[in-house]
Amino acid sequence: MEQQFKDYGKGEYLGSSKDMAHHKYDAYKVEDEIHLVYENGQVATKNIQIVKDNMDAYLWTPFVEWV
Repeated sequence: MEQQFKDYGKGEYLGSSKDMAHHKYDAYKVEDEIHLVYENGQVATKNIQIVKDNMDAYLWTPFVEWV
């Protein structure tokens, strides 16, 4: 997928994808967090180490794809 939100301006662009509900988002690494920027402008964030430490809890979330 192509980057949708070129003007997000935070962190390193990791890629684009869709979640399980088929919502498109762009993923960025900002310091020690993953930021998912959705089409509607909402941003979801999660600390990378928290996801790595408990992969089972985040298995069905889009964050797992980027750690």
